[in-house]
This record gives sequence, C-alpha cells and structure tokens, in this order.
Amino acid sequence: MTSRATFRSLGDLELCVEFGDRLDLALNFTVLALDRALKSAGVPGVRETVPTHRSLGVVYDPLLIHRRDLEHLITELVDDLAELTEFPSRLVTIPIWYDDPWSQECARAHGVGNNIDYLARMNGIDREEVMSRHSGVTHWVSAVGFQPGTYQAVPLGDMALTGPKYERPRKWTDPGIVCLAGSITSYYPVRSPGGYQLLGRTPVDLFDPLCRNPVFAESPVLPRVGDRHRYVPIDADEYHAIRAQVKAGEYRYQIEDGVQRLEPV
Repeated sequence: MTSRATFRSLGDLELCVEFGDRLDLALNFTVLALDRALKSAGVPGVRETVPTHRSLGVVYDPLLIHRRDLEHLITELVDDLAELTEFPSRLVTIPIWYDDPWSQECARAHGVGNNIDYLARMNGIDREEVMSRHSGVTHWVSAVGFQPGTYQAVPLGDMALTGPKYERPRKWTDPGIVCLAGSITSYYPVRSPGGYQLLGRTPVDLFDPLCRNPVFAESPVLPRVGDRHRYVPIDADEYHAIRAQVKAGEYRYQIEDGVQRLEPV
C-alpha cells in the first residue's frame, strides 16, 4: 500500500495520521489496515486508536513515547502495510419512519421548512424519491464518535442524494433522528444541537447506557467502524410497535455477519 501519511497534532496527547482529502472506501481501508498494524505492534505508550473516514487518531502517553518516535514508527508501519482488500462487516438493518412528526416539529421549531421537501428540491426529485434513494443503497460506517452512538456512514452505491447542513445549527434535535449532510448519514442518540438535514426517526436504540438488550452485551454503543447499514422505511404503526419492543428489551435486532470487499480499480 502506497498511501502517504500526513501527521497533525490533536492536542498534547493525540496524533492524527491523515490519508488523502476525500471520502473513499480505499482510503478508509488504509486507515483500518494501519489501525490493525498499530494494535498488533503493541507499542508502549499507545493508549487508544480512533479510525475515521480518512485518518487515524492515536492517543498516546508522551511520558512513554515521544511524538517523533511515534511518527517514525507509524511511518514504517505505513510503508510496510499489506494491502487490505476485505474487512469483517456486520450488516445492520435500521428501520426508519421517514418524515416523522418529531422531525417535522423540530424543523418548524427552528424556523425552516420540511427537510424532506427541501432535499427533494435540492436534488430535483420528489419526496418519495428522496426516501427511496436513501433506503435503496447500503451505507458503510467509516467513523463513530462525537457522541456515544453517533456515527457517519457513506453510501456504497450511487445514492445520488445530497444536502447541505443548516445555515444556523439547531438548538436541539430529538433522540433517534437519522439525518443527512453531504452524502453522509448520521444519528442523534440523545437530545442535542445539530445541523444535519432530518430524514426520519428510528424506533431502535443504537446507544443504550442501560444495556437492556443482549445486543449491548459488549458495549452500550452499537455502531462500529466497518458496519454496513441497511435503512428500511416503516410507517407509524410499525414504529410504535417496534418502539414498544425496544423499551421492553424484547426487540430482536437484525444483524448479519459478513465481509466487505474492496473492488479492484
């Protein structure tokens, strides 16, 4: 693998190892390959790694390893990286009530129009096409963070649906809202500010600090880098039925183990 790494400081205790300047599955695979290699190296002083779309955050202890030495070690790892062509990937099905009442009210409360209507105008399509395009492709989770359970997922196919962030960020967004900015899909785990366009609301929890469901046995955060998401449209009755199962800890999450392969160029 020949991707060149750029090093940037993230404060005194974290180093950013950056590859390229675009959202690209091949670059993300480079990040994942370096993440594997660095973990396997067992470097004293490296506390944590945070893979994202095109960079790897490396949290380190400067009392145990100097930044120059860490950069040198990572450069050697990058130079010797074996090509990563496939990665274990769970396919997670996420039901969405598109254009739900909470999203509609959130938009009204912040003085903007219906977000689905806005995306339709921006993309020159009708409302139904907005929802069918978003749910018609699989999305690759290439970053997890910002808030527990928040992720960023990019379409693996030609979704042909984009939208800008709000000009003025919202003061609040209801939990469970699935949203879009650029071509990236994300999720609000708790009531919080935000600026992504509101697509709809999912009845399933992707973050549960109470770990009420067996799916959270390993972590209260469900999304992982390397997951694939399949979004399935549901109606109001389905939303409320699923939500009742989630609250009771009885919902069976649809998760399939699999592999994502990097297609040759």
